[in-house]
Amino acid sequence: MPPGLLLLCLLQLLLLDLGDHGFRRAGAADSFHLPVSAPVVPDSAEERRLHYRALEAKDLLRHRRMTRQVPELMSNTSMFELPMRSAVNIAHVGMYIVVVRIGTPALPYSLVLDTANDLTWINCRLRRRKGKHPGRPHVKKQPPTTTTMAIDDAGEPVKVLKNWYRPALSDSWRRYRCSQKLCMDFPHNTCQGNNQTTSCTYFQELQDGTTTSGIYGQEKASVLFPNGTMAKLPGLVLGCSTFEAGGAVDSHDGVLSLGNSRIAFGFTATKRFGGRFSFCLLATASDRNTSSYLTFGSNPAVESPGTMETPLIYNVELPVAYGPHVTALLVGGVPLDIPPEVWDYGFAHGGVVLDTGTSITGLVPAAYDAVTAALDRHLAHLEKVTDVLGFDYCYNWNFTGDGVDPAHNVTIPSFAIEMDGGARLEPDAKSIVMPDVVPGVACLAFRRLVQGPAIIGNVLMQEHIWEIDHVKEMLRFRKDNCLDQNKNATSSSPPATDHAA
Repeated sequence: MPPGLLLLCLLQLLLLDLGDHGFRRAGAADSFHLPVSAPVVPDSAEERRLHYRALEAKDLLRHRRMTRQVPELMSNTSMFELPMRSAVNIAHVGMYIVVVRIGTPALPYSLVLDTANDLTWINCRLRRRKGKHPGRPHVKKQPPTTTTMAIDDAGEPVKVLKNWYRPALSDSWRRYRCSQKLCMDFPHNTCQGNNQTTSCTYFQELQDGTTTSGIYGQEKASVLFPNGTMAKLPGLVLGCSTFEAGGAVDSHDGVLSLGNSRIAFGFTATKRFGGRFSFCLLATASDRNTSSYLTFGSNPAVESPGTMETPLIYNVELPVAYGPHVTALLVGGVPLDIPPEVWDYGFAHGGVVLDTGTSITGLVPAAYDAVTAALDRHLAHLEKVTDVLGFDYCYNWNFTGDGVDPAHNVTIPSFAIEMDGGARLEPDAKSIVMPDVVPGVACLAFRRLVQGPAIIGNVLMQEHIWEIDHVKEMLRFRKDNCLDQNKNATSSSPPATDHAA
């Protein structure tokens, strides 16, 4: 073979192996995954009260306005997945947790799955310290956690366990400076000038009172493909958080952003893996050892029979968020009388967003009143309970979650959200009425919003698989208990002690 032709063949093989930005492609795989955990409600009465109070506080108006960016498709030849679990047993609030391996060497961090946030951040220590990476109890095969001080809801200092990310110990960390143009384009930027020696700082405050501040940097995540190949995902914009405050920040290591923003983790991953991602939300009361997956790239589970499809709308009021165009709400198969402008994205505070970081579905008064009145008609003969914080419609009733209780003459009617194109979300009874908010008390799983957009929270989204396709601007979903995904992707979970190069 002539030397020139041999060189050309070698170059072609190298390009096939590396892909965009040197990111290694794994054979014929077209996606990758990350594990996701689901909420588990505490058993004791007092813990349940604390859980639901924290859950409601976490939900209140947590969004801020951000800039819409639609990912550019760079490669559609690979996929990956991340395992995901529920965090109520860990966090005392209804959040889904994703385990992500970040840095070099790669170490696992438990991050909140958040589809309506643009900032990925991790608890951070800037100084180099001796000792091993301290993992949380729910991250397997890790040393004990370390103790530090934080601020509680009353403004008092308390001791908490932290799982620190230490940039000085990661060979792949590169901090951004205030003098860089990229820094000036980042949201939440607090730089006062373009000093070349000053770190690019940020401060983010959500309307639920959660705050985080720190410095921006670039990092890499390690992901495992279904065929067992480990590879690096470069170019992640990471917030190294040196201060966090709020009701739930001590229950996880940080936030994994899947919002509609150029700096979000979801943007970086989807632009390399087909422009889409999907996740399956386990039941909020799943066993703490059960997990499902967050998948970047194509996911055969989404293409199964029964999958619904509707256009994906980017919200005007909250550009970092997205959701479907709702056309009607139905109770017992009957459309409710709700003004159509409630769902109109062109109307002030109209539209609907999907938010995995919010638990209870929030509706504006016109929709909330119609839904709760229709459901209450089927439960009005039960004794009302009026002192459950955060819930307006509660009943003295041991609801088991199946929707039919002959002993109390109760049948929970069907509830459906109808969307453009005929797609329908038809959640189970336990997503409409939350059992045992406090022992022996069940509550309607909706809350009133002062203004829109309306929010579809993770309680209503549970036991469904969801796909966000930014390229075709489509939302896909179908009913799924998410347990089969766990079986199919078990071999893809990264070993806790492996350090990807």
